[in-house]
Amino acid sequence: MLETINSPIDVPRAHLDPITTLSEKLSVFALAITRPLRHETIVLCCDKLQRGVGIFAFDSKLRLTEIIDRIIGSAINVEAVAEISLCTSRAGNGQESTDKLQFIFAKNRCLDAGLDLSDWFLVASGDVYALSS
Repeated sequence: MLETINSPIDVPRAHLDPITTLSEKLSVFALAITRPLRHETIVLCCDKLQRGVGIFAFDSKLRLTEIIDRIIGSAINVEAVAEISLCTSRAGNGQESTDKLQFIFAKNRCLDAGLDLSDWFLVASGDVYALSS
């Protein structure tokens, strides 16, 4: 899949190791994302100490604003989730002009549900974009 996200050498262990850096988050996403790329969003759930407590995927061409309630509904069913990070693949398509606004909307929806949406990454052919910056 990704020449941009290589398979990690050292992956954080669920319920044990904090996942705090960009490279640690991307290493988890690199293991979970489907190859070859297709439309999907991977959700990494972490507890208050930023340790991974769950991960799941949504196969969907829908925009983030259209699936965020489903993501929240799934995340709050995972015990101890305080924070989520997202990684979306659009089957090779790059950024869209509305991505920043989608992130702001999704972050606010998550806050209303008691979750912190910390990051949103887009994986496209040849690059990874941090849409939450």
